[in-house]
Amino acid sequence: MQHTKATMFILSMQHAWVKVGWLLLLILALLGLPKLNLQPSIQAYFSKTDPELIALNKFEQQFGAATNLQLLLTSAKGWDSPNQQALLQSVSQRLLLLNGVEALSPSTALALQSALPPTLAKQVVSDDALSVLLSLNVAPTIAEQAKQVPELFSQLDNVLLAFAAEGISYQYAGELALSQQYLKVLKHDLSWFAPALVLSFALLFTLVIRNMRWLAAMASCALFSLLLTLGLSGWLGLKLAAISAFIPLVIISLIMAYCSHLYFAWREQLAASNDSYQAIFRALEHKFSPLLWGALTTAAGFLLLTLSPSPPIADFGLMVAFAVLINGLACCSLLPWWLKGMASSEKVSSTQNAKLVNFTYLLKYRSGILLVALFVSLASGWAVNQLRFDDDPLSYFAADNDFSVSRDKLQQQFLGLHTLRYQLSDQSDEPLARSEPLTRLLSYLNQQAEVRQVNSKHDWLDWFEQDPTAMMSMSAVQQSGLDLAKQAELLTVWLQPLSNRQLIEFEQRVAQWAASEQIQLSPAYSSNLIFAKFNQANGQAMLLSFSLAFLLVAVVVLVLKRSGYLMLLALAANAIPLLWVFAAWQLFGQHLSLGSAVVMGMMLGIIVDDSLHILLKVDPIRGGAQLQQGMASITPALLLTSGALIIGFALAYLSDFLPIQQMGLLSALTLLLALLVDLLILPLCLPGAKRSQAAKLRGQS
Repeated sequence: MQHTKATMFILSMQHAWVKVGWLLLLILALLGLPKLNLQPSIQAYFSKTDPELIALNKFEQQFGAATNLQLLLTSAKGWDSPNQQALLQSVSQRLLLLNGVEALSPSTALALQSALPPTLAKQVVSDDALSVLLSLNVAPTIAEQAKQVPELFSQLDNVLLAFAAEGISYQYAGELALSQQYLKVLKHDLSWFAPALVLSFALLFTLVIRNMRWLAAMASCALFSLLLTLGLSGWLGLKLAAISAFIPLVIISLIMAYCSHLYFAWREQLAASNDSYQAIFRALEHKFSPLLWGALTTAAGFLLLTLSPSPPIADFGLMVAFAVLINGLACCSLLPWWLKGMASSEKVSSTQNAKLVNFTYLLKYRSGILLVALFVSLASGWAVNQLRFDDDPLSYFAADNDFSVSRDKLQQQFLGLHTLRYQLSDQSDEPLARSEPLTRLLSYLNQQAEVRQVNSKHDWLDWFEQDPTAMMSMSAVQQSGLDLAKQAELLTVWLQPLSNRQLIEFEQRVAQWAASEQIQLSPAYSSNLIFAKFNQANGQAMLLSFSLAFLLVAVVVLVLKRSGYLMLLALAANAIPLLWVFAAWQLFGQHLSLGSAVVMGMMLGIIVDDSLHILLKVDPIRGGAQLQQGMASITPALLLTSGALIIGFALAYLSDFLPIQQMGLLSALTLLLALLVDLLILPLCLPGAKRSQAAKLRGQS
């Protein structure tokens, strides 16, 4: 019945109306490509309905948004001289004329004029006065547009380069500078991934598949599925962020691996007939069940990424799942069309590949191999249990990257980029009573090792007490737009560089202390803190997606094979590679981060594909010879498909973006270990034939 349904479905995909439908879909997809929604801002990783983000927006509406772009200006002459101050004023005026620049903080000019308290001046002027920070507020409409961000920075470059003759050098920092780097990552990665993938796959597949028509057919399926996915994503408005540069690499690798199974099945069918067209039909029919379930489990694994609280990661999963499913349909329709009328001299017996792995030899040492695997898995379980969620979004780039250089310079010469802002509510009508909780809070914060400096209304009060002329500068301060009434409620805490885990722990410790002291302190507000909590929530969501994928694998194997043993075997074979890889990750001192957490969510759906081919196609074993014969038709395809996936994912290490590097490295290692498990461990655990069944099979042979 299954054979008949498979045949009818494959035949139905050959109708002319199906080809017309593909063509219309392709035209629709091409029209959607210009609509692809690139999101450069770090806030693209957050959902608009995220309560933390909503609270931050309300806080910034009340107290003013934190500046989203900083210019670090360096000169050989001190900026505190009158000539340099005039030059800085000229730069500021030119910057304010640029489209999208809504405001420029006056703090730097006021600090150079000694019109700010020293603790506030330290934020914008270096100790030697050779470097200053200019803080800009750029319109959110520009900050969120992938096309307008490079245009803005081009205008900024033009303005700042005009002052190069004056001995001024500049660097960018802040949230918008981070967005600019995300766009550069997309451009860099796509420019490197495409040629590297084409070159490596050309070498790999032409060495194994020397039939140019087959290679063209596989490439057409991959390109067709990729274009359809990207085009329809444009129409649906799915979000693409820096991490999305990995998507074409994943899609092409998965599709080429999928088609490779069909190529080897086609070669086998040529042994019975030299009709290429009929051979591909029989290959599709023969591989229909494992490829169908492999595609479904892979798509389901990526669909589970939609559990992520981050829209780009959820859309990442949706796009790859769609590409895998559309490719399964495209192969049934396009491959026969490509191979129709092709005369092939390829006639390969499966026995030629029988000795790629000597399973008879492996069976002799089965107990020892399985015992070693069990020991390593138990040790790996202990190591994985030590893994913790941690990350640092400001360290996603190489040390010599422009953003990393400016980040380090801000950390050395100023107060850095790590801040938290708090609101302290008035608790009494008496001025003295109101200042007492603030004094205790400041004392506590300044004792914390993570804190570099805390700014509050005390900075202004201390300034007035120490400098008799300070009150005369108040008019300049008020005219600058600084609302001292609001400053009275606001605390800014400047921190040492902290990872996500450390930042969350610090925020929780301060909140617990304030509650114990009955101080009415608001939650901490910071984009970095939101990202830290998002990263933690995303990691937990990926653990959930892994658990659900694990359950899905169990259900699929149980339904197809109706065997509890094979179900447990499939779960073990697919859990072991991930367990070993993340154990090694922990032993090398790494943490669960944005990139590594996504691997947990998506890899199970990929590696289960090969184990399904073994479980569905290899009969209960009667000995080494029968196991060798059963694996002969599968092993070459497993080696090629796994090799293609390993190379494809390993190319992600060419990225300039740490999460993509981690995703690629961990995925490639997982695929490598999955191949070893599928070839060296899984076959050794296959159930043996029952005695009655074995006798019957011997009688037939």
